[in-house]
Amino acid sequence: MMIAIFKKVFLRREPFPAHNNLSGVWTNKPYRGDKDLERVETEGVPHMFTNTIFNRSRATTHEDKERFCTYIHDYQLNMFRLAKSIVHNDTDAEDVTGEAILKAYRNLSELRSFASFKPWIMKIVVNEAYALANRRKKVMYLEELEVPEESAESVMRESGELWAAVEKLEDEFRTITVLFYYEDMSIRDIGKTLGLPTGTVKSRLARARQKLKVLLVNEGGME
Repeated sequence: MMIAIFKKVFLRREPFPAHNNLSGVWTNKPYRGDKDLERVETEGVPHMFTNTIFNRSRATTHEDKERFCTYIHDYQLNMFRLAKSIVHNDTDAEDVTGEAILKAYRNLSELRSFASFKPWIMKIVVNEAYALANRRKKVMYLEELEVPEESAESVMRESGELWAAVEKLEDEFRTITVLFYYEDMSIRDIGKTLGLPTGTVKSRLARARQKLKVLLVNEGGME
């Protein structure tokens, strides 16, 4: 899955292959779902990919280049998960994550300190995700498309009653919940990422917890 993201970054503007062939760039084998994801988590992004993006753009310094690589490697799965919480499917989440990585690198000079890299990159992911979601809504309205029902296979990929409940929250509550509980970001950093006062973040988190409790009780997930 993460291989798809980096292919879309490095081969940008080129036609993308079918999803089940994305990992062939690295393994020369068909996409194997969780197996390939586990490999990315264990071994990281292929070195040839990280080299490619830096050859196409100029890093401020060699040290910046190395640190950017390291931080992207550390947070790539967090970025994907956050993107998916907004756009709701793997393919769009891959697009969002890839665009966010590219935009972050191009604007690396705006990062004052790598100590604030996570809230900085997460804000870019949020902005890209909502931009894509808005474009999707416009296209669906203009073409009068029907929203397809989520396939059973897609549903099976999601694990855990809590995550299923989180995905049912409205956008304003879901994004904050993911950032706080899944990405372990502080109230202050979430506020910076979303451009919200800390008081608003706290109140939305409290409301999100109430909504989650109701959802879990109704689904039989807790007493």
